[in-house]
Amino acid sequence: MTPRWGGLPAALAVAALVGVCAVAGCRIERGAPLKTTTTTTAGPSGRVVLYTSAYREVTDALVALAKVELKDVELVVFQGGSEKIASRLDADLAAGRAGADVLLVSDPFLYRRLKRDGHLLAYASPQATPIDRRLVDFDNAFVAARVSTMVIAHHTSTPVADVPTSLSTVLKGEHPHSGDVAFSDPLSSGTAFMTAVIVGDGDVSFLKDLRARGAVIAGGNAVVVQRVLSRERRFGVVLLENVLAARARGEPIDFVIPSDAVIIAGDIAILKDTGNVVAARAVVDLVLSPAGQAIIRGVAGRMHAVDPRLSPPDDDVVDLTNLLDRRGVDEALLTRIAAERPAIQTALEHALLQVP
Repeated sequence: MTPRWGGLPAALAVAALVGVCAVAGCRIERGAPLKTTTTTTAGPSGRVVLYTSAYREVTDALVALAKVELKDVELVVFQGGSEKIASRLDADLAAGRAGADVLLVSDPFLYRRLKRDGHLLAYASPQATPIDRRLVDFDNAFVAARVSTMVIAHHTSTPVADVPTSLSTVLKGEHPHSGDVAFSDPLSSGTAFMTAVIVGDGDVSFLKDLRARGAVIAGGNAVVVQRVLSRERRFGVVLLENVLAARARGEPIDFVIPSDAVIIAGDIAILKDTGNVVAARAVVDLVLSPAGQAIIRGVAGRMHAVDPRLSPPDDDVVDLTNLLDRRGVDEALLTRIAAERPAIQTALEHALLQVP
């Protein structure tokens, strides 16, 4: 049977088509048809605003890394203490929209409140795969990007045998030298706030008794370090990274990691209001990448990286798994404190602002 096309024999149909194309100036292609459309996936680009309490040295290094790894992304940083960042974000949300695309602060209660109120965009970063599951939100609303630890600092002239080995013991007055301690102000320091509420299991009234014994509860972590160095106070409850930085400068200070160490996760999350999801995810991936984690762990941060492939921030510091095993992450407590924070804030003011 002779093949036919449109009622004509195939040979006549081809001849007719050639004739039409000769008049119209078109071209007949032999072989497989050419693709007339292509599909491309655009890489991350545009502006990403990061609200963070990370040290300036850390944010500067992350911005420099982004310029190399995310060439089409402009990473804009608003940096301040955790309390300042929380206040700014709350003001943004009250006005109708978050001003940040990505959040990186050391305030685990803030993340749980934001998640509860539906302000976070879930994202399971591929860079988060090796991270200890205790540091990853079950719904992927946030994940730890760095870990800070509250330690007990002391002047190198102080015998180690005299140094308390428990935060609860020294802060709750169960140690002979409880009154000879310096501690940051929980009303202005997010890390001090978390330490107080975790040690007290939500009850911060013990701080009033601590002040009455002579403890100094004021200023930030840097001030606590100075009080220990000047021997104004025998001990200081302070962030490990502050002690490591002072020690690296040659200061006569050392530390003990307490048996009940308070682990403070510096989480990272994407705000649901972001108008640039692709680039926001790329920034999260960058912070969690080996290069980003090296900045966290290195001289810029001196904190524990969450990437288990990286060593602790100094030779005599235990690894992250050891730290997490000491107290763990009490999710029930963190969620409860997030809900009760206004009442706890009032209790703190009562304990700290009244004359003992």
